[in-house]
Amino acid sequence: MLTGRVPDDGRAYLAAAAGDSPFAPGTPLEPGLALVDPTPTWVYPDFPEEPAELLAADIPILYSGPDALVVDKPHGLPSTPNGRLLRATVQSLMRVRLREPELVAAHRLDRDTRGLLVLSRNPATRGFLQSQFQRREVEKTYQAMAPDIPEIGAQWQEVALPMLKVKDDPQVRVGSAAALPTQPTLSTQLKPQGRAKSTVTRIRKLATRRCVATSETNAAAGTAATAVYELQPRTGHTHQLRALMNHLGAPIYGDDTYPAYCPGTGALQLRAVVIELALVASEEKGAIKNRQRIAIERCLEDPWSQWNRG
Repeated sequence: MLTGRVPDDGRAYLAAAAGDSPFAPGTPLEPGLALVDPTPTWVYPDFPEEPAELLAADIPILYSGPDALVVDKPHGLPSTPNGRLLRATVQSLMRVRLREPELVAAHRLDRDTRGLLVLSRNPATRGFLQSQFQRREVEKTYQAMAPDIPEIGAQWQEVALPMLKVKDDPQVRVGSAAALPTQPTLSTQLKPQGRAKSTVTRIRKLATRRCVATSETNAAAGTAATAVYELQPRTGHTHQLRALMNHLGAPIYGDDTYPAYCPGTGALQLRAVVIELALVASEEKGAIKNRQRIAIERCLEDPWSQWNRG
């Protein structure tokens, strides 16, 4: 809505549709033009150049069906447009590459997390996909590389922790304290207090070995024992897995936020490797049938083979 005069700032202003506007929709409004009344207006802002390496990112398609795509999202590429990146996102790039303007991400992965992302391609069945995520009916498994935690073994263990997202704080807090490493509390079921929300995560260890740090992991790795973990979030809190591993004293390699904000630490060694949900809409309303398991099998077969490669 413009008032007074049309700005002379180098941008093009076009009249928007409005019943009482003296301008037809789409009429260019010249800089300096005096407006008698507040006028609904469209403006096309200038967008900064986006990183060429993100715009050219490889996004493998692992599943293609009538209602959905499942892709392997690269590290560093946002799932959807945000305030800084509009074109360099999985959703925008796949819309252009596949010429499917209706593609919409059914959920999100953190920008730094690599792995399986579901895209809805049919507006008529979009709610069917999104509702499965909203109702926590989707089974998701992640793999992470981090320092070895001796207390975690090959059997699944469940950890319940209260977490709190504080505005303008890059870290999610565990309980009421800042997310600083503590002694592992694998058997402790902590109850949330105040505004903190309950989180539940299953975790087990896949493999352990001594690993020399590289630029793709984290200098903190040194030559200490390193492990690959599998994690299954039962809730959907921001940074749930990253905050959990940091709380257990084993922040994920490449994490630029936990335990301290430190950008430029290399690719986050966290990947969404398995997702299980119904990818084709059922004829029976609300029913979840024909669940499909999509997995990055090369990660599952050899926990070490795909790490340290960005």
